[in-house]
Parts: sequence; structure tokens; C-alpha cells
Amino acid sequence: MIYVYIFIFLLIYISGWLILWKVPTLQRDFNPSTKTKSFSIIIPARNEAHNLPILLESINKQSLKPLEVIVVDDDSQDNTAAIARQFGARVLAFLVDETNWVGKSAACWRGSQEANGEWLLFLDADIFLPEKDSLAAIVQTYQNTGARGVLSIQPYHVIRSAYENFSVIFNILVLTGMNRFSFLGERLEAAGAFGPSFLCDRTIYFKLGGHKQVKDSIMENIALGKYFLDNQYPLTLYGGKGTLHFRMYPDGLRLLTQGWSKSFASASGSTHPAIIMGISLWISGAFITFFYFIIALLQGDIPIILIALAGYLLYFMQFLIMSQKAGQFHWVAILCYPILFLYFVATFIWSTIQTHFFQSVSWKGRKINL
Repeated sequence: MIYVYIFIFLLIYISGWLILWKVPTLQRDFNPSTKTKSFSIIIPARNEAHNLPILLESINKQSLKPLEVIVVDDDSQDNTAAIARQFGARVLAFLVDETNWVGKSAACWRGSQEANGEWLLFLDADIFLPEKDSLAAIVQTYQNTGARGVLSIQPYHVIRSAYENFSVIFNILVLTGMNRFSFLGERLEAAGAFGPSFLCDRTIYFKLGGHKQVKDSIMENIALGKYFLDNQYPLTLYGGKGTLHFRMYPDGLRLLTQGWSKSFASASGSTHPAIIMGISLWISGAFITFFYFIIALLQGDIPIILIALAGYLLYFMQFLIMSQKAGQFHWVAILCYPILFLYFVATFIWSTIQTHFFQSVSWKGRKINL
């Protein structure tokens, strides 16, 4: 029994390292005198009065200024529009077209049609730029890649309340699920672009049809990034530590659960089967190490208890290192990882039920049919 456990544990442990091998971040060795094209920042916003001041203030402090900041007010019930204007943003009221196309992709499309920049940078409202040269790093990195396809960055998750640690597994799997951060690297095609950020050339965006091409997708940027790839335009992915940060779902555990469950099962369909297998092994390891430790305690055999404890602690250390690539999660929460994984599994099951059986989800007071 003990040898079977050791073999399974090694398989799980190796899988964890392979699925999240390296998360590159943007370098800050850019030349401030380098000329870049003009760019517009487009922010789709629905009831984002609390988040917008943080993002817009950080944009106003940047060393590199955008041509314009456009906030698309998507039928907000709070003072989103007034807050945006206070920080100098141009506000567009969302206009429902004849097909009743609503949601984030529709707001992005609306903003793109009014934008004047040569490049379009779409940002979610809960993002902020932590350093004054963050925007310069993003724009120059895009220019260094040839500015032909898409640059997409997954923000680094900062937390302020203990319950926000429940997001840790989701944040890790967002990175692993994109295929590009595994041991195989760019030998696997990217699953798509990250949801919170999307930078592309205006001409190419409209040539391909932009967000209108993915109007029926709840994971619009994953689908749009994949669409760029299918049309032979490159897709570059980075982790956002030091460049793009966010605090997800700061309004309580209920909204955090609602936020992750609305889309996570749909997103998993874009991940390569080899990565899915590695993720499945790694997730199973959380339960195997925990239950084997409990069984060892009940048996009372000291050598087996020590081996089981070593397995639990090794998994904890690996989980902690992986979590630090995704966000600022607390080590005490990571030590209690069986609770986090139980929450993840329950939320994923609920997401699957909503996606495949109810075929609808709710978010910010709006029912979205899938």
C-alpha cells in the first residue's frame, strides 16, 4: 500500500510542476524614447462604481498616456458613468442593437467603434496598473512582438479579505488552462486570450470582425483570441505580476462563487487534453494526500504517518509556489488546501450544471443564456 501511495504521489507531484512550468512577466528594460502608435483604452463596465476609481486613477498616473480612455456604461444601476467622468474618461451609454446583443462583448464592440487609437486595449474594470510604467511596458512589449496579433495578460490577484483565498485554484487553472505555461510551452497552441485584458491593432480587429465574431460566447476573449489564431495572427500571453493587478470579487463569498461559476466549466473546453490530464492528476492529489494522512493517523503506524505527513507538506509547498505565480494568496489558507479544493469542486460542479443543463447563468442582475 505504501509503495502504491508513493508512486501515485510522485506522478501527481510531477504533473503539478509540468502543467505550470513557467509564467513569464513583462520586462521593464524598454526605452522610454521609443515611439509607439496611439492607443485607446476601452473599459466595459456594469455597476463598477467601486472598481473604476482604482483603475482610472492608476491610468492617470501612468508615464505613457493613452490617446483616450473610453468607459462603456452597460446599463449600470449605480453611478458608474458619473465616476468615470470624474476621472476624465469618455463615457458611452450602451446601445442595445436590433438583435438584443448585450453583455461584455457587446460593450467592447460599442467602445471599439467609437475609439480613435491605432491600437485598442480592452481592460476589465476591476484591474489596476500597479507601477507608473506599467502601461509603457505593455505597449512596448506589444510593439516588440510586431504588433500584428494579440497581447493578453492575466492580472496578478491581490487580496484583502480571507474569503478571497477561495479564488486561488481558479486563478492557477486560468494560467494552466491556456496551455502556454506548461512544460511544453509554445509547442501547444494557446487556448485563447485572457478575459481581463486584450491588446490588438485596430485595423486587424475590424478586419476580423472583433467582438462581434464572438457575440454568443460567454468567454469572449478566449474565443476572440482563438479566432485571431485561426486567422494566422499570433497570440502572446503573459502573467501580470508587476504590470496588471486586480482584486476579484471584493463584495463577498456569494458573488465570488457566482462569478467563478458563471463561466469556468465553459472555459475548460479550450484546454489541451494533455493539460487536462495533468490538471486532473494534480487536483486528485489534494484529496489523496489528505485522506491518506487521515488513514495513517487512524492506523497509528508512525513510519506511515511520517510518510503521509511528508506527502501533505510537499503538496502544500508545491501549491504555495504555484499560487504565488497567480496572486498574493496567504500561506495559511494554502496549508488548509483540502477546504479550498472542496470549494473548487463544488463550484465547478455547479458551473457545469448551469452551463450544460440550465444553459444560463446570472451575473450582476442579468440572466445570460448560453
